[in-house]
Amino acid sequence: MVEPWPLEEEQELTSFRIGGLVRMRMRSPRTGRTHTFYELRFTDWVNVVAVTEDGRVLLIRQFRAGTRTVTLEIPGGLVEPGEEPLAAARRELREETGYEAAEWRALGAVRPNPAIQGNRCHTFLALGAHRTGEPQLEAAEDIDLLPTPLAEIPALVERGAIDHTLVLSAFLRLWLAGGAAEALAAAGARAAGGTAG
Repeated sequence: MVEPWPLEEEQELTSFRIGGLVRMRMRSPRTGRTHTFYELRFTDWVNVVAVTEDGRVLLIRQFRAGTRTVTLEIPGGLVEPGEEPLAAARRELREETGYEAAEWRALGAVRPNPAIQGNRCHTFLALGAHRTGEPQLEAAEDIDLLPTPLAEIPALVERGAIDHTLVLSAFLRLWLAGGAAEALAAAGARAAGGTAG
């Protein structure tokens, strides 16, 4: 049976604004041999599937230095030290889009890459998203907001327009939780009642 490997030694090699690099020496319970591993140490992250009152998902386009491309994503970012994931999700939605939401629901968390990272990405569904101000972007952010009908998301995924793993995971969690149908039904009810915005 596979067991966790005991940590024998850990050394931070470098740190930077969003994390650090750590070298770890761990012992295999099966062989007794010690091996070296490296961890990219990050704080937890959040991402938000924000659905407006008329059934549109707030997608964003932004430049990503790692791939040197512009990607199609959902709002998200770092959980600051001492901050709860839900508070971080609310903050990131407001900062990146200028929107807030009436109802919030946790959809779960995933581990982005357990081989080299120990953090989690927490996904939230934000229903009744509405504009309350202007985005408050960081100096290193350029973001275009693209409210997109929720029903169009599967086609964007299928043709590869959305290819960010954590965004794909968020939409999978949304569909598995039944949140997509709920969001569309709520938007339809608001529209029928004349309150869609």
